[in-house]
Amino acid sequence: MLKWIYSHFDDHIETYLATIALVVFASLVIYQVVMRYFFNSPSSWSEEIARYALVWFVYLSGSYAIKYQRHVRFGVVVDLIGKKMPFVQRIIRLFVFITWLAFLIYMFTLSIEMVRRQMITGQLSPGSQIPMYLVYVGLPLGLSLMSFRVLQHMVRSLIDLIRNPWAPIPPSQPEGD
Repeated sequence: MLKWIYSHFDDHIETYLATIALVVFASLVIYQVVMRYFFNSPSSWSEEIARYALVWFVYLSGSYAIKYQRHVRFGVVVDLIGKKMPFVQRIIRLFVFITWLAFLIYMFTLSIEMVRRQMITGQLSPGSQIPMYLVYVGLPLGLSLMSFRVLQHMVRSLIDLIRNPWAPIPPSQPEGD
């Protein structure tokens, strides 16, 4: 049962979280339009919360893109190397994941500090009066999910390097396809 729960969340956590953020965003934008154009009574809080939901959606969707390797990549050079030297291509791919993970961890530590500062200052958002740290906490959440996904790819790349060091690699085929 525990394995099924892990597997289910591993497959769908980004989808669930990003869907919630997108539904909140879309609902609030519709609410804002109806209030503004039909009742001539716009609300400042709905526009503000919609903006924050969109920001959360972007942070959470980054992890989804990493999971399915739909992020921007420059695979031309690595593909050219891979035709002649698959082992080198695997090493480069592993190095890229290690570098990426290091960057995400660094950004995560900075984002935690940013959330901590917001908690200390007690700043509230101007329209909705919610604590600003709740807005900023989406960044470390997104970065932690992205780090987890990069770590998964890194482990798969390491296993591939150990098991098939000289086998040809299809050009620019994202893992998981």
